[in-house]
Amino acid sequence: MKIKLGLRGSSDAVYGVIVKFDDLSLVSSDNIFLIGEENRNKMGENLIKLLDTLSVDIMNDIEINEKVMTEIERELNMENGALKKYVP
Repeated sequence: MKIKLGLRGSSDAVYGVIVKFDDLSLVSSDNIFLIGEENRNKMGENLIKLLDTLSVDIMNDIEINEKVMTEIERELNMENGALKKYVP
């Protein structure tokens, strides 16, 4: 399965994280711009857990653009390079 991560918003404000599975797209329901630090941290932890689960199956191909990866890590208070282990 092809899995892509993306962002919803503009260069000024990120509103959501998009996870696309083949033809199905999921968008985070909370507005990242408004949810506060604690919820950003929680969303980042949950995204890592989701990617850990999805990366177990070698048939899953996870794609994250380098620019998008940097933005997600910054907005969700992740360590720099935390998402690199999920992309080939």
